[in-house]
Amino acid sequence: MKKSVLVPTDLTDVASKAVNQAATIAKKAGTSVSLLHVLNEKSPSREDAEKQLKNEANRVKELTGKECEILLREGSIFEVIPQVTCDHCFDLMVIGTHGVHGIIQHFMGSSILKLVSRIHTPVLVVQKDSPLIENFRIIVMPVSSHLDFHKQIDSVLFFTALFDTEVHLYSINKPGYEWPEQLLKNIEDAKTSFESNGVRMKRVKEEQEVFAQGYAKQTLLYAGSAGADLISVMSTPSDDYYYFAAADKEALLLNELLLPVLCTG
Repeated sequence: MKKSVLVPTDLTDVASKAVNQAATIAKKAGTSVSLLHVLNEKSPSREDAEKQLKNEANRVKELTGKECEILLREGSIFEVIPQVTCDHCFDLMVIGTHGVHGIIQHFMGSSILKLVSRIHTPVLVVQKDSPLIENFRIIVMPVSSHLDFHKQIDSVLFFTALFDTEVHLYSINKPGYEWPEQLLKNIEDAKTSFESNGVRMKRVKEEQEVFAQGYAKQTLLYAGSAGADLISVMSTPSDDYYYFAAADKEALLLNELLLPVLCTG
């Protein structure tokens, strides 16, 4: 990795869950963790915020064996966090969401999709009650016709290189729907990339069985049955194939299985 894993924190227990997961990944990758807090009206004083960040940084150092950088900024999270990821060239960001029950009270709930869609760095989203995952064994990777699908492939390859993860390249066949050429190309590109990198891969093609708006529900049913540890998606919909529209993506990010979701922008 180029620099380290970034964890934006609102200094809550949910953020600590993200820090723990980030530390686990960083230790496996042999890199460090950086913590970022964006001061706002809900923040403690600058002095208290800095003190809390330092305490958390010391805990991260104990977990990873490496120094933990702290960053304190002011402004909108929707501007500051994407800017920090660009300025510092992080290869991964881990962020916590308060889940369904916190979407009104906390910005890292309903606004999480709005945030991650603005970030070019791959973002791992974990929920408040998500278990700490020591080994990502199975990743469910829904296909899409996104022109930047190769970036999602690269994000997944990062995890497979660290954890020897098996990828389930997943699609749902909707009756009467003709798949775009770009979608078919992306599937072949993914298969070629995984094969050339020695990644264990399973091509999963299901017929549509859950007739609901979007595909999140059936995808989650499969992820649960497969024992997946992670779901990988593009954070923005493609121009011509809305496999995951905003409502579908939010359903995944706040999924009841409590699975972490790897978002690629």
